[in-house]
Amino acid sequence: MRNNIWHLLLPAFIVVLIYSCAAAPKKAETEKAEEIKPSTETKMAPAPTLEETKSLELFTSVLELIESTDDRKTVLPKIEELYENIIRDYPQAPLAQESYWKLITIYVEDYSPPAYDKVEIKYNEFLEKYPQSYIKGFIDDTLSNSYYKNAEWNRLLKLASPVYHEYLEKGKQPRASMIFMYSEANYNLGNTEEAVKGYKIVSEMFPKLIVGIKSKQMLEKIGGK
Repeated sequence: MRNNIWHLLLPAFIVVLIYSCAAAPKKAETEKAEEIKPSTETKMAPAPTLEETKSLELFTSVLELIESTDDRKTVLPKIEELYENIIRDYPQAPLAQESYWKLITIYVEDYSPPAYDKVEIKYNEFLEKYPQSYIKGFIDDTLSNSYYKNAEWNRLLKLASPVYHEYLEKGKQPRASMIFMYSEANYNLGNTEEAVKGYKIVSEMFPKLIVGIKSKQMLEKIGGK
């Protein structure tokens, strides 16, 4: 505690020490010094909102549930319920956005077969509520990997198409993985010409990434047929 207090008071102490040891300046210099005198006010981080506090309590309960058993399936319904509670009751808390991601991950990884109908309902809700959320990238990766693994090519194409078209129409920096998935979906659906367009973008813009290398290989494979 004493160290923490000293840490807060140290900037003010240094300022006082400097000014007490310096010779008295002329009036103009004094006025100038006052203008540039460092502020000794300590900026405090804003206190958590009630929604943030309550959502964290529920999120912590999820972690405790997971750690309480070796059989995840036995606590899965309760885990889903807690995530749903965060989404419903504390929508303004950042953890509400992460709860969407966690739920979607459960639907594609813990359900067999994956509960894609539930996934799409939650994904559409998420996009409507948080169109600018950075969590969207994590959700897209989770979904695209699941669609790819389970050969859900139409779903994968629907997911990846907006990224591809935003690049073509608006010049938005594309995510290499999503453009690659766009091409993979098209290729497996028999849309070879469209697949080639995506592979070219990825191989040219991201030649050193794994998806760039794979795109180049796919172009060679298609060209060799």
